[in-house]
Amino acid sequence: MKKTVFVSVCVLLLCGGLLCLHLTAQPERTSNPSPVVSLLEMNFDEVSERQLLEMKVDAYQKIAHHATVAYSRGVVTVMELAELQANLAAAEIELYRHTGEQDKLSAALQARVNAFTDRLREVNRGFNMGVIPSVELLGAEIELLDALLEQKRARAE
Repeated sequence: MKKTVFVSVCVLLLCGGLLCLHLTAQPERTSNPSPVVSLLEMNFDEVSERQLLEMKVDAYQKIAHHATVAYSRGVVTVMELAELQANLAAAEIELYRHTGEQDKLSAALQARVNAFTDRLREVNRGFNMGVIPSVELLGAEIELLDALLEQKRARAE
């Protein structure tokens, strides 16, 4: 009898603990979600250039996040992920040039160089295996060279 009660209490505690874990892992739900304004519904005369740049960066961040998750599942390739990260960095570069935030600009320039370096590594690997043509390898090299030149020019300013 004592063993049965003990096992029942342990099972209840285990189920309660699992329920708590499940509830804490759920996304936070708010009673009044903020309304999502479509770009098609926006009055662009009332929106500043900075706000538009921030919206662009935010959209690229969301895409990069989804791509990172897809990459971890094997759905997106390294080359695709690097390309998306480079696009995010380019949007950040544009924003930080506008705002004049030099530290963030330097970090975004470095992130773009890193993304194109990763892409070139992967293209080079495919080229060496014979599945990627030399034209694509040259294109990846040019992208990296452009990013490096942009980074050097920003440091010189």
